[in-house]
Amino acid sequence: MKIFRISHFFDENTDYISNDVFSDFIIGKKSKENSFIGDLDCEDNISNQETHSEMRAHYYVWKNLMSDYDYIGFEHYRRILYLDPFPLKFIMNKYPRLLFLRKLIEKNQQQEIFHDKISFNNALEIRKEKNFHIIEPLKEKVSSYDIICIRSQNISTKSEFCDDTLLEHCIVSCSYFHNKPMLIDFNHTTTNYRCSFIMKKDLFDEYMHFWHEVMKNLQKSLNVYPRELGYYSEKLFSYYVFQKKMENSLIKVTYVPMLSI
Repeated sequence: MKIFRISHFFDENTDYISNDVFSDFIIGKKSKENSFIGDLDCEDNISNQETHSEMRAHYYVWKNLMSDYDYIGFEHYRRILYLDPFPLKFIMNKYPRLLFLRKLIEKNQQQEIFHDKISFNNALEIRKEKNFHIIEPLKEKVSSYDIICIRSQNISTKSEFCDDTLLEHCIVSCSYFHNKPMLIDFNHTTTNYRCSFIMKKDLFDEYMHFWHEVMKNLQKSLNVYPRELGYYSEKLFSYYVFQKKMENSLIKVTYVPMLSI
């Protein structure tokens, strides 16, 4: 399992994380051992295509690193997926702020992002610790699901940033649906933006093939600008998850909050 925290820039004063479970990922850089992973180590990359935004990291992992992991996850460098496998004694004794956060998360089930700099820094500190009693419960928690998404924003998937008609056309005509019914409701409100998730490797591979074909078709009709296809990608992930849930009611999908500075 690997969860990549994606950044668009390098900061020489940042203490980056690179271990068996968590790795910082910097777009536009070569990897630095025991520090971070970059997307310039291999030729198969889209690092210079700014329109894809953080999906450049997804693409790189898909093409070059996917075989190394059974679960693959992505998050934003300032908005991390908050998975809480921490034993009560551990956080009470060392990180009491995280117990307060746990209460907030439980109390506010509809809230997508929790802004708490102290908790954010505590969570990163724990990631740096090679603590078996934290890592193993985390792996166990993740492996009990097929897809882990961020909590829904409960807003329409329609937006002013995208040509929704064009996107829907590119999705419907995708080869993914050649041998299966298209079951997406394009007006649903269970949106999972941010391009942050954890998925089983086979689902991630399927999703990236789906994403790649749709993006190629979109590019034929758009004069793309920086981040534009990144916005489309956020919608596409929500549609993909909706489709998978319609195909298989037993697919194990869960939703977690994000923790931000």
